[in-house]
Amino acid sequence: MRDEIKATLGIYKWPSQAFWRSLEVRALQQIEYERPILEIGCGDGRLSALIFKEIDAGIDINPRSIDKCRRISGRLYAELRCGDARNLSALEPKYRTIYANCVLEHIPDIERVLVACWRGLRPGGKLVATVPLIQMNDHLLFSWRWYAEMRQQQLVHINLFTQEKWEAILRAAGFQRIEFRPYLSGAACRFWDSIDAPGALGIGRYRAAVVLGRTASKLLPPGVKDLGVNRMSRWLAQRAESHGESGPACAVVVIAYKAVEDGQ
Repeated sequence: MRDEIKATLGIYKWPSQAFWRSLEVRALQQIEYERPILEIGCGDGRLSALIFKEIDAGIDINPRSIDKCRRISGRLYAELRCGDARNLSALEPKYRTIYANCVLEHIPDIERVLVACWRGLRPGGKLVATVPLIQMNDHLLFSWRWYAEMRQQQLVHINLFTQEKWEAILRAAGFQRIEFRPYLSGAACRFWDSIDAPGALGIGRYRAAVVLGRTASKLLPPGVKDLGVNRMSRWLAQRAESHGESGPACAVVVIAYKAVEDGQ
């Protein structure tokens, strides 16, 4: 666990982000991925580099993220392009895996996107995605309704559903076999929120997590930063192991399969 957290701390400067992402990485590394692979919402590619050796195509709606991905992780992707997932309706059925890590919960008109993903998969292909569940609202730092609504707005969670609703939407899009693999427990979610909420104070690039992360990166000597990363990774790993599977799932890996042939 500590190795995953240390790796994600090198990408995300705020500990709550590294904590959540490390749990995702551990869960996603347990899955077999067949190529060709399309990643939706690739960002700068650094997190995906912890999971994949090669990705055939990556798209992201943010042109700055695509430019950064080309500089940092360009060798990971055979093709990169800037695009909106809502405009994937023209996808040809050529991918064996479509992958989206913490992306689907942020996209409006998600039903159309999932239909496009189904069309873009070869028969027998699969969609692999991580999503938070509505149950996370019951396991935040505070149980007040206004607090849950505020956090949902801060996190831009447009599609915060139950597992049952995700399954219904995926089946309506054409997927036939659907698996859910929990990776964030209720106890882990509450711990995550206790360290994430302070970092969410502010707006945009002036959020506390962004400002403090950049300040520490610029001002702290390398030796001090390395010591801080080691201690932080040890602390977060202990928390992850102690919380384990305590409480209901608040986030899951979704694996949705396209039938091998029509009607199967």
